[in-house]
Amino acid sequence: MAFNPKDAVDAARDIATNAVEKSSDIVEHVSDIIRGDIAGGASGIIQNSIDIATHAVDRAKEVFTGESEDDVDDE
Repeated sequence: MAFNPKDAVDAARDIATNAVEKSSDIVEHVSDIIRGDIAGGASGIIQNSIDIATHAVDRAKEVFTGESEDDVDDE
């Protein structure tokens, strides 16, 4: 499958949207740290950061290979 620039733009938009949504969760975890729940807040920040990176890699892989994770799981 050929590289489609429209798919790349859509993926970039999706990645940015996901990052913004997860960033709001990160801000909530920072407030947990401020209130004294350092372990819980730090754990949440790390998990949301990993989720952002995982989503970005998965979407980029879809753009370059033309396959989604759902397509790979069906094989």
